[in-house]
Amino acid sequence: MRQRIAVVGGSGRMGARVVRALSAAGATAVPLSRRTGFDLTRSESDDLTRSLEGMEAVIDCSDAADHRRATFEASAKALSRAATRAGVGQLVVVSIVGIDRPGLARMGYYQGKLAQERALATGPVPVTVVRSTQWYGFADQVYVALRLGGWGRIGLAPAMRMQPVADGAVAARLARAALESPGSTRVELAGPEPMSVADLARRVWRARGVRARVAVVPVPGLPGFTDGSLLPGPDAELDPTTVEEWVETEGLSRPAG
Repeated sequence: MRQRIAVVGGSGRMGARVVRALSAAGATAVPLSRRTGFDLTRSESDDLTRSLEGMEAVIDCSDAADHRRATFEASAKALSRAATRAGVGQLVVVSIVGIDRPGLARMGYYQGKLAQERALATGPVPVTVVRSTQWYGFADQVYVALRLGGWGRIGLAPAMRMQPVADGAVAARLARAALESPGSTRVELAGPEPMSVADLARRVWRARGVRARVAVVPVPGLPGFTDGSLLPGPDAELDPTTVEEWVETEGLSRPAG
């Protein structure tokens, strides 16, 4: 029998990838999101429970629109209660490497994700936390650049040291966790090599055939951005996909925008 696995946030960037990864693995993926009437902050508890009935596992790729810790925590508690009442065998949640390290204690979004992890862990359903490093597409989110015609691009990037990973690898790892035997655990996933955001931006755009000039801007008050807090631990799983391979497989070889 094909396993039925719900993907909360299944219409988002990571959730949609997880749905495809589950389908490729032979499971029946059921995407749940606000588009389908599944809202962890607004839906009634009974409605959430009914949506999860018959699911062997639930993968949580949801996000808090306001990025507030309280929203993350409340959503996680609502999901845990619904999963318990529906008889779900296990929960899997995507999270971020380093969110419990002191250097990142002032990063509100990271503290929200940490609260989400802890709220899920307080329930009776086994939870697998997959903490990943930043995804390669992170470069396009934080590299603020201007087009200079034939001169390429020029812009700013925050001073950050990390070990980014292909988002497809994260989706595949989340799917695999949901298909494995239930058990509370935490894994880390990272890419093949550490680099700065500036280096990532240069390599992404070089692979697209565009030269990028990047000026690095320090981020005051967040020592974790540069002290190694964002790097994986010694037991982390490493995906071998390089920046250049990611650009090629993502179909982003041509300059965007």
